[in-house]
Amino acid sequence: MKTIKLNIGHLSTLEEVEHINEELQALLIPLLTAVENEAETDTHFMLRAVNRSVCAQGKEITKLVEVMK
Repeated sequence: MKTIKLNIGHLSTLEEVEHINEELQALLIPLLTAVENEAETDTHFMLRAVNRSVCAQGKEITKLVEVMK
């Protein structure tokens, strides 16, 4: 796979995006557990959808990081 060389500012921004996504994923797991046990079904389904979106975004960010170094 061809890589693209980024300047240090853009690389730093990309790494920050990756870290934010990882933090979101870590926060969503306990929220899902709490909502599953105590909240309305619709709320649980919405939070699961957010979790899937964040995880999918994380995979795309990882691919992007691999290409943009």
